[in-house]
Amino acid sequence: MTVDHDSSPADTEESVLMPESSPRPGLRRPKRPVAKGARRYNDNQSEREYAALGDQLDALEHDIHDAREVSRRSRQPLWLTTDAGLEPPTSAPRGEPVTLADGARIRIRPIERDDARQLNAAFEHLTEVSRYRRFLTSIDYLSKRQLAFLTDVDHEVHEALVAIDAASGEVVGVARFIRGPEDLTEAEVAVGVVDPWQHRGIGSALNERPAARARRVGVERFTARMLIGNHAGRRLLERVADDITEHEDASTVDLTGRLRT
Repeated sequence: MTVDHDSSPADTEESVLMPESSPRPGLRRPKRPVAKGARRYNDNQSEREYAALGDQLDALEHDIHDAREVSRRSRQPLWLTTDAGLEPPTSAPRGEPVTLADGARIRIRPIERDDARQLNAAFEHLTEVSRYRRFLTSIDYLSKRQLAFLTDVDHEVHEALVAIDAASGEVVGVARFIRGPEDLTEAEVAVGVVDPWQHRGIGSALNERPAARARRVGVERFTARMLIGNHAGRRLLERVADDITEHEDASTVDLTGRLRT
């Protein structure tokens, strides 16, 4: 017998213990209905053996199902788990300490590849409206490829900073800029804050730090694309840029401003 070494342990176990060449024997049904608690089979030796075999095979199928489920869950990427299944980080959050106007404390630091799990949890805290406002499209989840793009950055052409709740260690906001491939002096900027933390000053704190980092690497202009009527987004750009021009296209507006020195 050959075993497919690319299959999971549970799949391999089933191929060895229950090969297709040895189908499960059919059990003969009683000739008449039986009362609850009564014997299902007659007392002859053959039927007792078939009954015992049936019970053993039922138990085996149950064990194999459980093993497959455990194996499937163990292979599930962490970035696909729901927030309910995430455990808070055990280590204290790192980064620049910032105290908000309401007394809440956050820390701001450059994003890291290991933040994919926490970034996914933060995305799940966004309402449908907030997701549409941030991504300009309906989006239900972040794929593995999207999370890799959002967290595996070079901090020069693509920069991203995260705001972390100092108490829980959860990501509560992200700001990033991406420099254009043809003109490195211009970069698109975006800021997102989870709904429970909006209107508390995180957006402003996040927006100012990428602007400072952008100036250090030679960025002169910030661009931003947002829904028409997103006044909060416009105010964030106005905090770090002057001479803002705009171009409307259907339901969105493209803004461009010169970074303040």
